[in-house]
Amino acid sequence: MPQSNVPPLWSSLSLDHRGAVSLQDQIAQFFRDAIADGRMRGGQRVASSRQLAMDCGVSRTTTVGAYERLVEEGYFVARPGAGVFIARSPPENFAPRTRPAAAAPLPPRALHAAARADTRSYQLPLAPGMPAIDRFPWSTWARLTNQICRERPLNAIGYGDPQGESQLRQAIAEYLAAARGIRCSPGQIVVMAGSLESLEFMIGRVAAAGDAAWIEEPAGPWVRGILAGVGIMPVPVEVDQEGLVVAEAMRRAPRARLAIVSPTHQYPTGATLSLARRELLVEWCESTGAWILENEIDGDYRYLPQPVAPIYTLSRAHRVFYCGSVSKPLAPGLRTNYLVMPESLMDNLMLRPTLVPMLTQLVLARFNTAGHMAQHMRRMRMLYVKRRAVLLEALRTQVAEFLEVPRIPEGGLRVVATLKHAVDDVRLADRCLAAGVKVDPLSVCHVGQPRYGLIIGFASTPEEQIPTAVGTLAAVLRRELDL
Repeated sequence: MPQSNVPPLWSSLSLDHRGAVSLQDQIAQFFRDAIADGRMRGGQRVASSRQLAMDCGVSRTTTVGAYERLVEEGYFVARPGAGVFIARSPPENFAPRTRPAAAAPLPPRALHAAARADTRSYQLPLAPGMPAIDRFPWSTWARLTNQICRERPLNAIGYGDPQGESQLRQAIAEYLAAARGIRCSPGQIVVMAGSLESLEFMIGRVAAAGDAAWIEEPAGPWVRGILAGVGIMPVPVEVDQEGLVVAEAMRRAPRARLAIVSPTHQYPTGATLSLARRELLVEWCESTGAWILENEIDGDYRYLPQPVAPIYTLSRAHRVFYCGSVSKPLAPGLRTNYLVMPESLMDNLMLRPTLVPMLTQLVLARFNTAGHMAQHMRRMRMLYVKRRAVLLEALRTQVAEFLEVPRIPEGGLRVVATLKHAVDDVRLADRCLAAGVKVDPLSVCHVGQPRYGLIIGFASTPEEQIPTAVGTLAAVLRRELDL
């Protein structure tokens, strides 16, 4: 098991050295209460008895005695060589304290991964979900930026339109009409600074604490984190080769308020939601008064013909939010997403100033309207097909004994490879990062029984570097498995 850092308990564990209750009893009761309150969750590692003794100013004999009692009672599990952890299944006499209903917390593995996240690492080879920033059109971007700076428009350096600059919203509306078959007005579009902001904004329009939301299982842990933060109860629903199993969701939570789906290229599986399931999803939504968030941040790169119609275009009652990205095809650091709002919600739209710099919005608008974005995406599709092929061949020749080599993905910028051997993928991802390659663990995307594997990118790594990077991955796997 990975040796994660454990926060000290200086502020939350206060021992009365002069009280009638022994120090050992106080420590044991502290952990029982913390587990009952939900402040400590199953699978979470606790401080070592030595460290806790030092932090609290007591003898190690005291802390060892308390830990041994908690293990005997079923609150703790001791794992030799790894540490002491909160038991995933509470003891039979466990009585959780009554508290207001709240959304399910993130799994400990997801919390572990989030705490260690440093997005700068996505500049390394094999980084999943990262576009080819080595092919960023610097000259064109600089020329358009210089044009705007010479014109000196005040809205380039002022607060600008909180809904997003009109030129950019017009460009987005034209792109959606031509490329996705979505008819919407620029007035329905709200420019956002990222997926998290888009999801928070959408939830704030149509849901309240205590509502339930269908989410895909597996899914990016950030989705569950956002829902937990606003008190929405996530309902994980299985994803198979046809995407979200809508019939299962209808059986489990027919009165859910929201459904959050990534229909074109689901994260992390890469599945595409079939047309039949899209239609069933819309039928459920419109018959129950629910809402759908169609998350297409990663949907621009699809390598097969005959794309499936967006859910937005299938809804007659217009209860679908469509979320996309202007910056993901270029460079994620531009931080420019957009949300197409249902017209029925536009009258009382409460906006906060966009966090996307106005100058960036104006440059993106010209980049789109001048045709540079379409040209760039055509070039990138051809490049990504080539890089994808190089990655899959390198995986087959170098790591097939360790990983199930995935099928060719229909879209997106990454592949998922499951592990053939019992090895902790969070620790494995850490070891890869230390060796200079970036992969993400698959297990943190699961709420229930996790699958262990690696999420591997191909788009951002030049073709000549991919075999070497996969060789580094193979070396890490051999060391972890002692092969």
